[in-house]
Amino acid sequence: MSAAEHHSKEQSVQVKSVVVPILMTTLAYFLYSLGDAGSKELLKSLYFMQVMLVSGAVSVVLMVIYGSWKDGKKMFRTNKPKLMILRAVLGQLSGICILLALKHISLTVFYTLIFTSPFWVALLSILFLKEKPDRRRIGVILFGFAVVLYIFRPGSGLFNIWSLVVLVGAVFYAMQLLVIRRIGASESRALIVLYGSVMRILIAVPFMGNHYLPLTGQDWLIFGVIGLTGCVGLMFISYAFQEAASPAVVAPCQYTQIIWGALLGYCFFHDVPGVETLAVAALLILSGLYLIRHERRRPVLKVGA
Repeated sequence: MSAAEHHSKEQSVQVKSVVVPILMTTLAYFLYSLGDAGSKELLKSLYFMQVMLVSGAVSVVLMVIYGSWKDGKKMFRTNKPKLMILRAVLGQLSGICILLALKHISLTVFYTLIFTSPFWVALLSILFLKEKPDRRRIGVILFGFAVVLYIFRPGSGLFNIWSLVVLVGAVFYAMQLLVIRRIGASESRALIVLYGSVMRILIAVPFMGNHYLPLTGQDWLIFGVIGLTGCVGLMFISYAFQEAASPAVVAPCQYTQIIWGALLGYCFFHDVPGVETLAVAALLILSGLYLIRHERRRPVLKVGA
C-alpha cells in the first residue's frame, strides 16, 4: 500500500470514528433540547408521570413503525437482553430526575448542570472500559469537576435540591451511554429505543393514580414532537457512541446544549441566563473542545459487538 493510500485510509477511519459521530451527537442534543423545552411546557399543567407515560406510548408507536420498516424481524430480536434492559432502566432513572427538576429551573441552568455527564463518561470509561488514562485527559476531567465544585460552592444560587437531582440524572445518563457502547453496533438501534420506551410506560403506570388529565390538541402536538425528537436523538446518540473511537470523543458535544437551551429558554419561557452561568458554561465548553482535540490524536479503538 502506497503512502497516499495509507493516508487516505487513515482519513476515512478518522471521519467515520470521529467527525461523523461528533456531527450526529451535536444534532442529537439539539433534538433533545427541543424535546426538553416541550416537556417543560407540559409540566406546567400535567403530572410528570403522565408526561412519561404518554411520551413513552408515542415513542413505542414511532419505533415499531420505523424499526419494522428499517430492520424487519431483526428489530424485535436481541442477543443482549440484559444489557438492553439495563440501558432502559438507567435511561428512565435519568429521565425521572430530569422531569422532576426541569419544572423548577431554567433550561440554561439545567444544561449547565447536565454538563457534568461528559466528565462522568470520560471517568467511567477509564474505570469500567479499561481505557488507558493519560495526563491530559485526567487534567481535563479534574478541571471540569473543579468548575462544577465552584458552581456548588456555599452561597451559590444554584445550590439546591433540584440541582442535586440534575446531577444524579447526569450520572445515570453517563452510565447508560457506556452501556450503549457495550451493546455494540450489531443490535437494532430502534430496539434500543423501544426497550427504553416500554420501560418508561412500565414505570409510569403504577404511579399515575388519579393524576391523569385529558389532553388538548396542543398537548398531543407537543407529545408528538417529544416522541419524535427523543427517538431520533437517541438513535443518533447510539450510532455515535457505538462507532466513535472513544466515548470521550462525542461526549463533550453535549456542551452545545447551552446554545440550544439559551435560545429555546428565551424564545419560549423568557429566561435570560446570568453572566456567571454563561461564564461557567464557557469554561466547560472550552475544556470539552480541548478534550475532543486531544482524543482525535489517540489511536482508534475498535468497539466490540
